[in-house]
Amino acid sequence: MSPAVELPSARAACKVGSAVVKTLINDLQRLLSADQVSDGAIERRAYAHDLWPRQLIARRGGLPRPAGPSAVVWPHDEHQVAAVLRYAASHGVKIAPFGGGSGVCGMTVAEPESIVLDTKRMRRVHSVDLTLGQAEIDAGILGQHLEDTLLARGATMGHYPSSIACSTLGGWIVTRGAGQCSGRYGKVEDMVLSVEGILPTGEPFTAGAPAPGEIDARALMVGSEGLFGVVTRATMRVWPAPKEQLGVGFTFATLSQAWDAVRALYQSGLRPAVCRVYDPLDSYIFRTGKRRSSESEVHAPGAPNATAQWLLRRVGPASRLFNAINARHGERLFGRSLLIVIFECTEAERDMGREALAQAQALCVACGGQDEGDAPAKRWISRRHSVSYRQPATYAKGLWVDTMEVAAPWSRFKALYEGVRAALAQGGLVMAHMSHAYTDGCSIYFTFVGASPTDERALERYDLTWAKALLAAHSAGGTIAHHHGIGRSKRGAMGLEHGDGLSVLRALAAAADPFEVLSGGPLLPEPFEGFPAPTIPEPRDAVSVDAFSRTVTVRAETEMRAVHSALARHDLQLPDAPTDGTLQQWLARVQAAEVFADPLFRRVSGYVAHTPSGGVAHLLSAPRRAAGPELMTLFASGKGRFGSLQAVTLTVHSSNSNGVQFCSPFTPSSARTSQSIHDWIDRAAGAPTS
Repeated sequence: MSPAVELPSARAACKVGSAVVKTLINDLQRLLSADQVSDGAIERRAYAHDLWPRQLIARRGGLPRPAGPSAVVWPHDEHQVAAVLRYAASHGVKIAPFGGGSGVCGMTVAEPESIVLDTKRMRRVHSVDLTLGQAEIDAGILGQHLEDTLLARGATMGHYPSSIACSTLGGWIVTRGAGQCSGRYGKVEDMVLSVEGILPTGEPFTAGAPAPGEIDARALMVGSEGLFGVVTRATMRVWPAPKEQLGVGFTFATLSQAWDAVRALYQSGLRPAVCRVYDPLDSYIFRTGKRRSSESEVHAPGAPNATAQWLLRRVGPASRLFNAINARHGERLFGRSLLIVIFECTEAERDMGREALAQAQALCVACGGQDEGDAPAKRWISRRHSVSYRQPATYAKGLWVDTMEVAAPWSRFKALYEGVRAALAQGGLVMAHMSHAYTDGCSIYFTFVGASPTDERALERYDLTWAKALLAAHSAGGTIAHHHGIGRSKRGAMGLEHGDGLSVLRALAAAADPFEVLSGGPLLPEPFEGFPAPTIPEPRDAVSVDAFSRTVTVRAETEMRAVHSALARHDLQLPDAPTDGTLQQWLARVQAAEVFADPLFRRVSGYVAHTPSGGVAHLLSAPRRAAGPELMTLFASGKGRFGSLQAVTLTVHSSNSNGVQFCSPFTPSSARTSQSIHDWIDRAAGAPTS
């Protein structure tokens, strides 16, 4: 039996007055040390929120925004994290976990009744083993520091978000992030072998590889956005560091030709690290944009010309007309769409890399591409992290800028692009590029710039634009988030994404955090905040094949022989699936969320399940998403306690796919899930703990 958690049943209300704050600081300094605690005005202001554009608009206009915490703490290790969480539970104080603060979705909001817990002093790389393909790393390490350390040891994690200089490993994990080289290395969920941390009660936990038939707790912690605890350490998959990058650019007369080329690349078995398609406007900006020659030329933006700001704020709304013209005549106005393909190779893979590049060139030309040589790829590499630092100048001019990343299977990709672009076009100037491609679909990354006469009006327009775009993404059959996470920006649409899966999320949150220590669940909508719950029709056919997207949707009670037979008619296969038993029986035996040799492969891309309350939980099929924890493992391996699967969408393979694949052997983590995690899941299911 696990030890009982000794916490008071009733907590004193936290009254934020000077005497209370002084006592709080004294208590925290006794728990930690004087240099690990601050209530300074600068720190409180800096930690009030992350880089959610809505907060930046409010800050510029002097409008209401988070006041900041009563204190900031910097624990050195997991024991100090546990001490702070236990203190918070016993004194009625909220905890707001904080990594790099680079999030753009409003995950972090700190008010005076809270303490911000900054993890960045937990930053050691404890071990790197290239033979096993593993590294054990503290969650607070900044991404660039982590990658520099790995490269010095001949390794890479291959995770290169544009925020790598100012985001942490823990932040990547809890937001289910993706890096620019996801085509070779996958997203974070393809890299996490085990994760450690502290539950809100102060109990340590380990979420490791599950035993056969056991719930995969890693799938619950990855993407949890601080809802279930504080991540302190993880064992991550690592690869031999690449020695060479081989890249080429292609232009296409139409955007759809470029999409077809990307689909052909990944469905052939090729694994370019980077594969990005820019729409005509974004291609034009890529080709003509200036690159600063040195860091010394980067200046902080000064106050804009008053007349220029007045004009920008009033001309901005006219972007609807520009968007309409761009949608109809973009290729004629701005030229051909650009595709960039880059392979990364170790020394041993050099010949394979050149072969893969030749195959990619042949495929792209066959799809109508014009070979532009390696210059576009080199230009992209030289500017790959520059765009994230342009926002301040945009806001200083009276504009606002934001991004939205969505994803869908290939068969719904065009509808997703057109639907979301039309919704965003009502709020400002829109451009897009497509990145993070997979065999079954792709992500679209929209950038939209808006302006309003006042910042109050800007916030209204911003909120309305987001609401329309989120609904458009779901209506087109896509996911509302591919790699930025949810936060407070998108949580109102979580019902669209999960249906009654939200009731399961709430049960998990209540069981993990009975004393409400964590500072609000950014994943969970407030009452009346969300969209109406969608009605997701359950599939009528036992087996429905989407050969274009390489997926198959199967009712749970269907015999596996029928699945194989239906796939064979399309020259498709499920190579690791048995021929006997039902789909439900097979998924109950295997882990519902796994780390595969090929990081681009995921067995399950969507599902429909019935919850104990009589509701319907669902995920529309998507190649990858960043919309909270993956609950599929609860329905597949939870023995009916969280609900019953009705249908599952699986990714499948071509029967004759033999393209070059970049898959590095690795050894799964030996860490096993701790009893504290099993007890938490039992509490969420309403079962007695052991």
